[in-house]
Amino acid sequence: MKNIISYSSLPKFNLITPSSLKEALELLDQYKNEAQLLAGGTDLLIELRHRLIQPKVVINLKMIPELQTIRITEQELKIGAVTPIIEVLTIPIIKEEYLALYQSLADLADEILRYRATIGGNIGTSSPAADSAASLYVLDAQINISSLAKGQRTVPINQFFTGVKRNLLSSDEIITSISIPRPKKGSRSSFKKMKRSSEDLALVGVACFHNEKKTCLSYTAMAPTPLLIDITDNIVREKKELDEAKFRDIWDIITPILRPIDDIRASKKYRMHMAEMITRTILKEVLE
Repeated sequence: MKNIISYSSLPKFNLITPSSLKEALELLDQYKNEAQLLAGGTDLLIELRHRLIQPKVVINLKMIPELQTIRITEQELKIGAVTPIIEVLTIPIIKEEYLALYQSLADLADEILRYRATIGGNIGTSSPAADSAASLYVLDAQINISSLAKGQRTVPINQFFTGVKRNLLSSDEIITSISIPRPKKGSRSSFKKMKRSSEDLALVGVACFHNEKKTCLSYTAMAPTPLLIDITDNIVREKKELDEAKFRDIWDIITPILRPIDDIRASKKYRMHMAEMITRTILKEVLE
């Protein structure tokens, strides 16, 4: 494995702080691959310090008001991509209607980092272990994207991730917001993860959503991208109680889809074991 050196200083770059989305898009169109976007910076600063990236320009999105708004309508919840996670957690509807999202954000790193970290940054980094990803997958989130040349487009989150720390964003595009439909009455969701310490990434992350018409699970840190698995046929349509035999049937469907790896943080075998334990727990929780 290649050794990664952590420097005490950052590489030299120009920091530009636009005050509008239009200005930010113009800068990104100008610099393209020579630029990096700063949302919360919790991942970016590490990559800069390790010299994994050395951009000519860093575009700071923190002073753009339209990227930090939270809008609630009868149809959806829309969260600005650069809204600090600590602010998202203060909105009552998040815990009331989107419990899985609330739980994943409340367990992201620690409180200090949650003052800086953003959902847009968490998704944009596109780590297979992204804390918000599993909950956004089961909640059918849409990623709203803008560029100067192509205008606006919206992509389902389960199409956004394309590999380990890779996504379908072009070099001139910015995530502007995340839209999540309002769940139907009676819907339930939950998120749980296994980690080594309070500030650690998930060794395994699992989210579940259930209502009378749909049941699905999502996994992080179990494949190169987050995974979404629909088990509606096994839960809703058959309407069988989740006893051990029923769980084994469901787990037999899920197991071939999961593709964990051995790495410095956990073994493949351990990840599979924890995924099974968490899946059993979370299904009982949302189905009770």
